[in-house]
Amino acid sequence: MSLKLNLIFSIISILVITIGCEKENKVEPPRDPAEQIIADQLALDGYLKTHFYNYEDFTNEPQNFNLSVKIDTIMGENANKTPLMDQVQSKKIRYHHRDNQEITYEYYYLILREGSGMNPHIADSAFVSYKGELLTRKQFDARLTPIWMDLTRVIRGFGEGISLLKTGDFKVNEDNTVDFYDFGQGVFFFPSGLGYYSNSSPGIPEYSPLVFQVSLYTLKETDHDGDGILSKDEYDRDSNGLPDDTDGDGVPDYLDAT
Repeated sequence: MSLKLNLIFSIISILVITIGCEKENKVEPPRDPAEQIIADQLALDGYLKTHFYNYEDFTNEPQNFNLSVKIDTIMGENANKTPLMDQVQSKKIRYHHRDNQEITYEYYYLILREGSGMNPHIADSAFVSYKGELLTRKQFDARLTPIWMDLTRVIRGFGEGISLLKTGDFKVNEDNTVDFYDFGQGVFFFPSGLGYYSNSSPGIPEYSPLVFQVSLYTLKETDHDGDGILSKDEYDRDSNGLPDDTDGDGVPDYLDAT
């Protein structure tokens, strides 16, 4: 084979490899939120109509704060169970996506115990335990030992759920361990637009509606920028789901001490 032919084949090979890589690396644009919300709503409705939780345990032992939520499919020996759809409540959440498209989402929640203390704001810090699942009931995350979470750094659906609960009370034992009681517990079911949407996360495919079981023990009101104004009073005055930036300097008000 001549040098000229070798050169031609080399160029062709490079072009084929380059085109193939470009196809593999091509990033799909995010779906239209107005269209995705329809698919998410159908998936959530189907899930809530075909699943139940262990409500009888909570009815029989209302003061047992060691109870955990167990969700299962309505079938076989569980065919006569009451579906989640007949037990959840719902509310509308207005949310502005980054492209300024406003979407109103249906948010489902199940309050097992309201709690006896305060409701946290989405700009507070909360001491919680939780478990997160997909609609397939595959668990993607869990924190059974309570941890502090800055609610400004969590997905919107998670923060909205925690704000529906109230804190509890606690006692310190002789061995310096702490027992919490009268705290809020709930389960929250929400569409991908209030979760990770087009972004994937470990164990969470893109466009996944999510289910979170949460216990709220206590909270701390925060002042992120140390300006003497609580973050909850600066965070989202227009209730569009995005932090306010009233002076337009690119820094949210709750982080802007100037």
